[in-house]
Amino acid sequence: MYRNKKITIYIPCRNESKNLEAIKSFIPNYVDEVIVVSNRSTDDTYEKALSLGFKAYKDDREVKGIGYGYAHMTGIANATGDIILSIDGDAEHPLDNLSEMLDKFIDNKYDFMYCHRLPPAKDSKINIMQKIGVYILNFTAFALYGIYLKDILSGMWFINKDIKDSLELTEGDWNLSPQIKINAAKNKKLKFAEYSIRQNRRSKGSSKQQYLKTGLSHLRWLVSNRFSPLKVQ
Repeated sequence: MYRNKKITIYIPCRNESKNLEAIKSFIPNYVDEVIVVSNRSTDDTYEKALSLGFKAYKDDREVKGIGYGYAHMTGIANATGDIILSIDGDAEHPLDNLSEMLDKFIDNKYDFMYCHRLPPAKDSKINIMQKIGVYILNFTAFALYGIYLKDILSGMWFINKDIKDSLELTEGDWNLSPQIKINAAKNKKLKFAEYSIRQNRRSKGSSKQQYLKTGLSHLRWLVSNRFSPLKVQ
C-alpha cells in the first residue's frame, strides 16, 4: 500500500524472461501486486514470472504477429489495485522515483497520467530513430485530433482503477499505445496529465520494434482512427 492506495504494476511481455529479475529488483516493497502478461513468448517468461512471485497470465492473441495491445488489455482487466501502472518488460522504465510519481497522481486526483521521454532527460537512453518517429507522430496527432502529446508512444502510464472501462481500448497491436493516450485526453470527464521521465537502456535481449514499419503503422492508424474509430464490442 502507498498512502492507503493499493498499487498494481503490470508488465506486457514477449520473451522477456531475462529481464524480469532485474525489474523485480527495482520494484519498491509497497507495491502490492505485480502482473506479467506473456504474449506468445517462446522462452520461459510465464514460468519465470511465477517463480519470482508475480501473478502471470498468457494472452496469445495477435494482430499480424503483434499482441502488445492485447497484453495491456489483459493486464488492466486483471489488475486489482486502486492505481494501476504499466511498465515495459525490457527494464527501460525507471522506478527509482515511483513515490514521487504516485504523489503527483494522488495529490492532483488524476485519472490517467502517462510518462513522456521527450524532450529527453540528460541521462536518457532514447535513440535518434525513436526521437524522430515520436516527434512526427506527436505532430500528426496534434494536426488530426487537436491534442498535444509530448510522447505518444510511451509505454508507461498510471490509471485510476475506476476509469478502466472509460478508456475504450480496442487495438491489439502497438497502436494501443497512442489509442490509450488519445482516448484519455479526449475524454472530458477524465483528469489527464503527463510526467517527464528518462529512458533507461534495455537490460537484456533485443527490441521487438521495427522502427520504420511500426512508425508507418502508427501513422496509418492515426488517420483511420480519426475518421472511423473501432468501437468496443
